[in-house]
Amino acid sequence: MLRNFLDVLKRMFPGFFGTLFLVRDFLLIHVLAWVQVLRLRKSDAASVRVFYLTTNFPRRPATRREHAHGGAVKLTYLAETFPHHFPSANLAYVVTTVGHPLQDEIVDASKRKGLKLIVNHDGVAFPAWAGDKYIEFNQISKRILDQADFIVYQSRFSKISADLYLSPPDVPHEIVYNPVDVHHFSPQDVRKPKELTLLLGGNQYEKYRLELALQALHSLLKLVPTARLIVTGTLWLPEPQSWAWTNAALKEMDLMDHVEFVGKYTQADAPRLYSRAHLLIHTKYADPCPGLIPEALGCGLPVVCVGNGGMPELVEDAGISVPIEHSWERINLPNPQVMSEAVLHVFENLDSYSQAAREQAHKFALERFIDRHEKIFAEVLAS
Repeated sequence: MLRNFLDVLKRMFPGFFGTLFLVRDFLLIHVLAWVQVLRLRKSDAASVRVFYLTTNFPRRPATRREHAHGGAVKLTYLAETFPHHFPSANLAYVVTTVGHPLQDEIVDASKRKGLKLIVNHDGVAFPAWAGDKYIEFNQISKRILDQADFIVYQSRFSKISADLYLSPPDVPHEIVYNPVDVHHFSPQDVRKPKELTLLLGGNQYEKYRLELALQALHSLLKLVPTARLIVTGTLWLPEPQSWAWTNAALKEMDLMDHVEFVGKYTQADAPRLYSRAHLLIHTKYADPCPGLIPEALGCGLPVVCVGNGGMPELVEDAGISVPIEHSWERINLPNPQVMSEAVLHVFENLDSYSQAAREQAHKFALERFIDRHEKIFAEVLAS
């Protein structure tokens, strides 16, 4: 009853409640976070005491049974072995794609109080997707990178793009791919559908990603009339417009009975979801190192993807990276028919590609990721 009454008031006085929520968010995010920044101090412990910068600073990273996506997932894994310490720590670990409104102040305070800074770097903004704002966007990452004592690059492409757009400092660095727990992300005892089923994983933050997948499915249906597509995550903003476009596209391409939207999922639920599909279709342009790929490979899903960015290094022979002309200035996507032909080729040779996928996943095994970080942490603390 009270909730319904409040909903009525919000509709009647949107301006008042909008201002009220802004004040609330300012107090929660800025004022309270500032108080926490003041508490941060350096630990004198000889062992690793790592503090992870999360979007809900100063709280710990999410656990596997809590929702996490993108760059935050690796913090979940790291915190299992190297627990989150706050306010007393000797290392600060920052992922450039896991931000906070006060991240500059938090990083500055960490350095000022003597903590060593390890930066895990994903990709950069470039004109093809960021337009004229790419310099402004890159300044966010650059301010963090410039204070790093050690940089972990998520792929060779991440290093190349950082050198080109960010001019990172001359500090020790290493390429460490995003990890996958191959014991958890493994083929599940789930009955595969008889129909060829594709998975479009992660979040669909750019319209072209969903559009290319739908176009490829539309082309594939001419060859395999029963083919299906599972779409995960959330769509681009604003949500009402994205769903309006999606519903119109499904009707126009006659895909209403061939596409299923399943929304967000946790790391705990992901393997069973992945195992409902035969292969993963990844349509993001120049993706540096998505954790989704090792996860899908671990579940035995081959990958058909846009063949630039870090994707060829991740997929290798465990799928098909569809060749395109790489450009920093514009997004060049494959012809949907070529994508569908690649999907069909993988499906017709599914057993061998699935075996290759599992073998490829072991190159990104969580144990390797943790081992490399243990050595990096020791090296940075000793420097």
